[in-house]
Amino acid sequence: MKVLLIVPNIKSYDVMPCLSVAYLKGFINNKTNHTATIVDFSYNKKDWKKYLFKKIEEEKPDLIGFSVLSFNYPEAIMIARFIKTNFDIKIIFGGVHVILSPDEVIENDAVDIISTGEGEEVLSELLDKSLNCENINGIWYKEDEKVIRNKKRKLIFNLDGLSFPDFIDFELERYFIINHNHLPIMASRGCPYNCTYCSNHVLRKNLEGKYVRFRSVDNVIKEIEIRIDQYSNRGLKFFYFFDDTFISDKKFVLEFCKKYVEKGFHKRFKWTANVRANLVTEEIIKAMKDAGCYEVRMGVESGNDYIRNTVYNRNMSQEDLINSFTIIKKHGLQLRLDFIIGAPYETLDMMEESLELAKQSKGDKIFFARLYPFPGTEIKKICEKEQTIEQNAPLGDKGMPPVDKTKFVSRKQLRKFTKKISMWQMQRYINQGLKLRGLLFIWDISLFLLYYKHKHDLEFNQIYRWNVENYTLNKL
Repeated sequence: MKVLLIVPNIKSYDVMPCLSVAYLKGFINNKTNHTATIVDFSYNKKDWKKYLFKKIEEEKPDLIGFSVLSFNYPEAIMIARFIKTNFDIKIIFGGVHVILSPDEVIENDAVDIISTGEGEEVLSELLDKSLNCENINGIWYKEDEKVIRNKKRKLIFNLDGLSFPDFIDFELERYFIINHNHLPIMASRGCPYNCTYCSNHVLRKNLEGKYVRFRSVDNVIKEIEIRIDQYSNRGLKFFYFFDDTFISDKKFVLEFCKKYVEKGFHKRFKWTANVRANLVTEEIIKAMKDAGCYEVRMGVESGNDYIRNTVYNRNMSQEDLINSFTIIKKHGLQLRLDFIIGAPYETLDMMEESLELAKQSKGDKIFFARLYPFPGTEIKKICEKEQTIEQNAPLGDKGMPPVDKTKFVSRKQLRKFTKKISMWQMQRYINQGLKLRGLLFIWDISLFLLYYKHKHDLEFNQIYRWNVENYTLNKL
């Protein structure tokens, strides 16, 4: 049988090819007797209906699958309705948002089946049974307008038994221009922490089986070897580890770094990964640096202890943060920091603490995002209780909006503070660009506006950042 896997990104600006559908395609094509093809709208946004219609007519799939996040759920529903209007094909939804809000998703008239856990084995069994959903663990489906809720399926324990992601259907050369020659990779699934704003604590509760799992180092190294053979002559220069907490298993990190160096990859292919302040040590950071890691990414979320630890449940002190910043910069790694503003009990003074910590951190890239209360999360319950968001509001066609006020900060005040952060960030990029490139920075900005933005559908707010990142990476 044939399955068409859709990345619902007709409105979003993805800088990386979607790993979830790439994993599904790799598994279906290599571990089953069925075939899978991916539809990615990244470079077909304006004519997505025509593009999709043609793809479906060419492939003639028996099943169409969507991998859905809360951010792109409305887009997925829009695409699914278009398909249902023009074709008589079963549609299955899977992904994080489906696990968080299964009842909401299955009730939609454009959705026939949902996967309530990891999708590889579910899709395989569904195709093996010619879409007969009876007794397939890990799905819900509709039968005579009634929703049938099958048993949960345990999480896949041995990640080495999966196939590597298949990126063939993605226009990687165009992605490489947008993301500065990075290719995504994951060494693990799951996160051991319970931050209230993150979906991981909800996923762990809703799923069965061991939640945090690592691939073997040899398996990861093998994938890297394959990617170098496939894409080094097409623009690949960097690996971007998507793991929630790459350093949560110290033994894995040190073994990986050792074997990456033994293969000589560290001399040619740098990489970046997520770390956590309370896990950062001299030993780990030095090993990562020696193995070619050029950047670590870290969630700080708030400069205020109460918001960070009591509200967000981050369990890391100001001392942990400062210590980790010092170690990371000492070993010459670039430091990317992420902050969140809009916690339900956050005051303007607390937001100022975050901005002040960002300024003191010496971070190379610093991002501030508004709080998005994901379905089922503890932070969403608090936001609803304090009436900073609407109670039990469905996503609808507009999607999930960020919070626009807190208990102590009005909408107007939050907008004003957000603008203040944007101006500070813009000035940082301008200063960095002029320092690294001089007056040619102005020429590069003009080139971005006149050529790159339109040709590669880049966002206007990337006007400074995109060039500065190019300069920084070219110096490595």
